[in-house]
Amino acid sequence: MSVFHIHIAYSGAYEDQYQRGVSYLFGMAMIYLIYRRPVVKGPWGYVIVGVTFLLAVTSTGFPALWDWNYFQDRLYYVDPLRPIDFFFGITIILLTLEAARRTINNALPLISLFFVVYSWDWVGPYFPWEMAHKGASFMHVIDHQYMTYDGIWTTPMNVFSVYIFLFILFGAFLERMGASEFYVNLSMAVTGHLRGGPAKAAIFASAMTGTIMGSTNANVVTTGSFTIPMMKRTGFPPETGAGIETAASTGGQIMPPVMGASAFLIVEFTGISYWDIVRVSIIPAALYFFSVYALVHFESRKLGLVGLPKDQVPRVGPIMKEGWFYLRPPIIIIVVLMTGRPVPYAGLYGIGSVIILAALKGGLVLLKKAREEGVTASELVHALLGGVWNIVEAMEHGARNSLPIAAAVGTVGLIMGALFQSGLGLKFASMVTSLAGGSLLLGIFLVGVASFVLGMGLPTSAAYIVLSVMAVPAMLELGEPVGLTLMAAHLIVFWYSLDSCFTPPVCVPAYTAAGIAGANPSKAAWSALMMAKGMYVMPLMFAFTPILALNRPMAIAETAVAAVFGFTALAQMMIGHSYFPLSTPVRVILGVAAALLFWPKIVLLGVVLPGVMLHATGALILGGVFLIQRKRLAVEGEPAPAVLETA
Repeated sequence: MSVFHIHIAYSGAYEDQYQRGVSYLFGMAMIYLIYRRPVVKGPWGYVIVGVTFLLAVTSTGFPALWDWNYFQDRLYYVDPLRPIDFFFGITIILLTLEAARRTINNALPLISLFFVVYSWDWVGPYFPWEMAHKGASFMHVIDHQYMTYDGIWTTPMNVFSVYIFLFILFGAFLERMGASEFYVNLSMAVTGHLRGGPAKAAIFASAMTGTIMGSTNANVVTTGSFTIPMMKRTGFPPETGAGIETAASTGGQIMPPVMGASAFLIVEFTGISYWDIVRVSIIPAALYFFSVYALVHFESRKLGLVGLPKDQVPRVGPIMKEGWFYLRPPIIIIVVLMTGRPVPYAGLYGIGSVIILAALKGGLVLLKKAREEGVTASELVHALLGGVWNIVEAMEHGARNSLPIAAAVGTVGLIMGALFQSGLGLKFASMVTSLAGGSLLLGIFLVGVASFVLGMGLPTSAAYIVLSVMAVPAMLELGEPVGLTLMAAHLIVFWYSLDSCFTPPVCVPAYTAAGIAGANPSKAAWSALMMAKGMYVMPLMFAFTPILALNRPMAIAETAVAAVFGFTALAQMMIGHSYFPLSTPVRVILGVAAALLFWPKIVLLGVVLPGVMLHATGALILGGVFLIQRKRLAVEGEPAPAVLETA
């Protein structure tokens, strides 16, 4: 599977039906080989497993490999389906739903099944309000979902085969090389001595790990296994530690250059170059991580925590000396993107750089040993074979890690097919526009509510796909008076789709972090929701501020500086603590200051108050609270620190 996708990136894409069919064939075959769940005990259970596997292989491979000319020449909706087409169409829909259930959750296939049934003419006309539609015959539903490019084989499947798999593979190579451990150690060395150091290390480690993974759950497992126990040891409650790790790891999906699967979908849906998306995302990602950092800092002060003792904090110099080369592959990807080369080439260069750096590292180790002790021929052969085996295992891990995404894009393809066939996408856009009453702010709020509902059942990429089809047209219409761009609309939907990672009651990464922390899952999820508040603020800035306008550097700088102060004020208001506890009136004042620091302009009695004036006013309010707190600190002294638990 890995070799096939590397070949796609190196030689260029195949014909769409062939490429998408073979890519999905690999995914479905591996899902039913790896996620084996016999429905009955005994030999018959494994017979059923084998038959299911064969059906998965034949139904996904049939259109791409076995009957190529027929699929190319037939006229969909005109030429009737053959019995074998009908059989395999029903089979692949059912097996796709089952693959999503096995690899992701029960909610996603149920939602997808609802949309498929909704597009049927026996069901569609009986829905209330604007949801009702004429519907399509059962044969046309199967035709649309299986025989055209608007169902299972739609855009997300193409994005998976061209972009997503390659960067998942890049992350697997870098992780196999040991980069995650280096990122965690470096983050601990930089921030471990600070107040609440392990929590701040989790933020930096998740940001760096996110540049290569783009998966919140994988980020939680990789960095959280180390940072969460350290947070608990320094005095953070388990639920708070799990919430901090979840919020930080969620930011990994917005951290360039990888940014998770949804960023590649933005490229495909908008036609905007990936490098442009990376460029505009750097400052918003940094601001989001700062928002989490500010909340962690004031929470640490509230709890009276201190940093780790110096003897428990690793030194930056030795860590950088040992692992500086781990920083090179992400930089190489950015450089390749800057040159204008295709995105798949950037992934190939990244993978190639990891292999070369790993070979150089192994060669230096052998050279040092040869000078000191000598190296035998058998040791040299063993080292070479070990390097080759590492490449094989990295390719295996990359393919395994891609399986939930493969299942997700196939299942979401069914949803997209139903949205197109029933016309619900356009109806939803008109409903949002009507309910918003011409207000872009209210429209964004409605999109946020929709993302919350979808996030209870769909992973990030699936929620983004559905919302982008239904909500982006409405936002573009509502945002026309303020000049909302296509990129800004898609980034708003993308960021809101991330709330599935931390919003109760369904948030797998938060529950994963709770398991590592030994915390109450619900409390950990609510803690994550609080720590990730920046994820709701930044989309509003995309719509109403020039934070994405790269052609206006001074405006971006002014907006970013104001946002830093705004997140500082917001964090103090939410935590209720600065140097000392804050009263309710002071917290309200800080909330007003935060709103002024974020908002671009206000029309008051016919007079337009520009953003600079609002930001200056908010900064003065924040500065006044700061000076009062500092004066009290000078009089009363620093509060007593919390006592560290024993290791």
